[in-house]
Amino acid sequence: MENYFYGDEEKERLREELLDKRAKEWAKSFINPNSDGRDRNPRLTSTQLRRFHIEAKTLEAKIDALEKPKEEFLKFRPMVKMLKSKVAYACPIPGRDKKVPEEFRRYIEEMVDNITDYRDFKAFCLCFEAVVGFFYGEGGR
Repeated sequence: MENYFYGDEEKERLREELLDKRAKEWAKSFINPNSDGRDRNPRLTSTQLRRFHIEAKTLEAKIDALEKPKEEFLKFRPMVKMLKSKVAYACPIPGRDKKVPEEFRRYIEEMVDNITDYRDFKAFCLCFEAVVGFFYGEGGR
């Protein structure tokens, strides 16, 4: 099985495209979400992006403060997985106001689904940071 975040099984070579090309593509999709015309699909606001980014960074700080973060990560993995429910809440069923576009929900779900250990989580945090940078660099507000 190929590792999502890394180009090697030892998880030492982070896939560069996740911090560059893919991060830029994701950021652009949040600024200009594809709407099917049947359903309101809002742009991602900087407030919503910051909300989720701060959530991830807060978890990262708590995990990094542990005596043995790599070994103790499993204690926090359920909280990492909760990011999916939080983004689902911000992107509710049709007919109700959405706070985030479907593209952002899919991004968070894809990332979180691929986090199995501490190294994956750290890679996710770096990827998310790159997306935030490109979001603002591409004109996100």
